[in-house]
Amino acid sequence: MKKVILAAIIAFTSMAASAQVWMGGSLGLNFTKPEGGEVATSFSIAPEVGYTLSDKWDIAIALNESLKITDGASANSISVEPYARYTFAKTGIVSFFVDGGFGIGSAAVAVGDGDDEEVGSAFAFSIGFKPGVKFAVSEKITLVAKLGFLGYEQVKDSYSNFGLSVDNNALSLGMYWSF
Repeated sequence: MKKVILAAIIAFTSMAASAQVWMGGSLGLNFTKPEGGEVATSFSIAPEVGYTLSDKWDIAIALNESLKITDGASANSISVEPYARYTFAKTGIVSFFVDGGFGIGSAAVAVGDGDDEEVGSAFAFSIGFKPGVKFAVSEKITLVAKLGFLGYEQVKDSYSNFGLSVDNNALSLGMYWSF
C-alpha cells in the first residue's frame, strides 16, 4: 500500500512541476452616446484562473461582473464562465486562439429613483466561441485580446440572441500571470 501511495505522490508531483497555472483577467469601460440620447456607461471586471494542459489546450474559469448605467436605469449582471481554449496558430510571441465555453448567471435591472424604483432579476445563459490573440511579453506575463462572440445568449423573460457579434462592446483586453 505504501508503494502505491508513494507512486501516486511522485506522479502528482511530476505533473504539478510541469503544469502551467495562470491567473489574471480583464477590465472594461465603455461610454456610448446615441443620437439625441443620454450617455450609457458600462463597466466590467472578469478575473480568471486557468491551467495549461499542452501547447494547444488550456482550461479556465472566469467570474464576470458587469454594470451598465443609462438614463435612470441600471443593469448589473454576474456570471460564472468555464471554457476551453484551443491555440490554432503560433508565431514567435504571438498566438491565435478560440475559447469555447458557456456562462451561467443572473442579471438584475433597476429603473427609477428612490420610492419609484422598480427592480427585477432574471436567469442568464450563454454558450459560444470567442476568438482572440495573446502576446507573451515575458515567460510570466501574457497580454490577451478577445474580439467578438459567436453563439447563443439568453436572459429569461428579456431577450435571446443567436449569431455573430463583432463590435467594440465585444472587445476584451486582459493580462495573465503564469506561475
